[in-house]
Amino acid sequence: MCDIDDNHVKYPVADLIRFYLPLAATSVLMMVTHSVVSGAIARTMYPTIALAAYSVAYSVGQVFESPCYAMQRICLTFTTGRRSFRRVIEVTLTILGVLVLLQSLVTWTPLSHYVFVNLLGVSEEIYHMALDSLKVFILWPISSALRSVFQTPIVLKKQTHYMAINMVVRVFMMFAAAAVLPGIWPTGPVGASVLMLGLCTEAVLAMIVSKRRMLPLDEDDPTQPLVGRLEIVTFALPLVLASMVQNLGRPIISAALSRTANPDIAMAGFQVALSYSFIFTALTYNIYHLVIIFVKGQASFRQAKRFATVLGITGLACLLLSSFPILGNWVFGTLIGAPSDTLPEILKTLACVSLMPLMACLAEFYGGMLIMKRHTSWVTVAKCANVITTAVLAMIMARLFPGLGGPIGTLAMSLGSGAEALVCYRIFNKFPECRVYAL
Repeated sequence: MCDIDDNHVKYPVADLIRFYLPLAATSVLMMVTHSVVSGAIARTMYPTIALAAYSVAYSVGQVFESPCYAMQRICLTFTTGRRSFRRVIEVTLTILGVLVLLQSLVTWTPLSHYVFVNLLGVSEEIYHMALDSLKVFILWPISSALRSVFQTPIVLKKQTHYMAINMVVRVFMMFAAAAVLPGIWPTGPVGASVLMLGLCTEAVLAMIVSKRRMLPLDEDDPTQPLVGRLEIVTFALPLVLASMVQNLGRPIISAALSRTANPDIAMAGFQVALSYSFIFTALTYNIYHLVIIFVKGQASFRQAKRFATVLGITGLACLLLSSFPILGNWVFGTLIGAPSDTLPEILKTLACVSLMPLMACLAEFYGGMLIMKRHTSWVTVAKCANVITTAVLAMIMARLFPGLGGPIGTLAMSLGSGAEALVCYRIFNKFPECRVYAL
């Protein structure tokens, strides 16, 4: 329950902007790097095949990397001082070890052929290129986990501008790699290598800033018991499961697109359009940080909700404008350099994903409130609703409308996010300790 004394507390909008703007800039720049990756792949020897292979490998690798985003939420929720922070690190590193082991089994055993060819239905040509990318992606969960852990003191100290600075360095490194690698390694896993170079750079910088630029965390209250490992694990597992479940949608979409009338074009167009859409959907990625730092009562709840909704509407408008040919052909044809035969597919695919920022905004806000109140199992339920909706729609549309191509994937993802937002909203209103904020 929120304290009655906090119900009328509001923050200056400038405080919210000062805190959230660097976080939003960090996420947007991170998503810009995905378009940098697409542009680098487009300059390789076999760009259409390479884009399709990268898309499939990315969808598999993300299943193992996505729980690392939950690690920062775990750290923020339970860190009250130095000892509790160390305790949380122990649990998160244990989770990381399990994730790396599982990804290694998929990558370096016959499971790789079964996953890519039998489950996802890709051709042998795409399989070999996708496997090379997946081998590089073994660094993905490691670097993401370390970044999440070391960013926690930065967020708690409200020094989020350091995260934006680190991201700028990451982007610079990726631009440099994207300019060089296609020329010296035209048939290699260029996209995966560029992405991992950037992410590892950011993780190292987060560690340096956390240890050298942040004041030490305060000591935990000696009168309060130290958080137990079992309590952290009980809280964390639903979030980890939710993250993994959410990203199962990508492989399912890849499987659906591989069964369309022109699968190579469909998957390439889907990859480029989705990478670009992430730039604007990323505005919503750090809403949980806003919730846990600023939502203290009814007034601040309404304030944070309005702030988050504006972010979602802004992302929607930007994506919709980018799907018009007069702007889209310049962005994707000239700026990104996508193959000309994929441009029509990219634009219609992008139009169908324009609802994603608003749906994700609502899902993240209400999901963030549930996490703050420790109802993480219901967040998993909402993610399952997202994946089930996405999977069912993708497979049905691929079966009934195989000529639709890339929009099958983005339309299914947008409606899946809408289902997640609806479930989070309904569950939020179910619990009195949550509902009191909206009174």
